[in-house]
Amino acid sequence: MKAFETLYDERFPIRRMQPVSDFGGSDDASMAVDNTSAFNCRDAVADGTPHWSAHAYGEAVDVNTVENPYILGGKVLPPEGASFAKRSPYRPGMAVAGGQLVKAFAAVGWQWGGRWTGSPDYQHFSSTGG
Repeated sequence: MKAFETLYDERFPIRRMQPVSDFGGSDDASMAVDNTSAFNCRDAVADGTPHWSAHAYGEAVDVNTVENPYILGGKVLPPEGASFAKRSPYRPGMAVAGGQLVKAFAAVGWQWGGRWTGSPDYQHFSSTGG
C-alpha cells in the first residue's frame, strides 16, 4: 500500500507488524504489544447491534496501537496506551492531525479514526471512514 511506502520513505516508526493470526486472532493481544495490523475477521468494537468491522473486509488498519489508543467510553484500548491518551506532547509513532501518519493515509483517500468525536480511535485508518 502506498501509505506504508510513504511512511517507510519518511522513516516513520512502525513498532511491529504481524498478522493478528499470530496472536490467535485476539485483537487485545495484538494491540497490547503495539502491533500494527489490518485484516481481522471480527465484529466492530461499537455499541448496538453487532456488525463486521472494516478490518473483516481488509478495509482498515490499526497503526502503533500503544502510541495511538482507542478511547471508548473513557476506557483506553489497549490499556498499555494509557500514557498516550493525552495527545501532547507529540512522541514518535503517534498519529496527530497534520502529522506524517495521518497525511500518508489521507493521500490514498483513507480516513483517520482520531477525528471521531466522543470515542477517538487514534490507531485506526480506513477506506470507508468507519
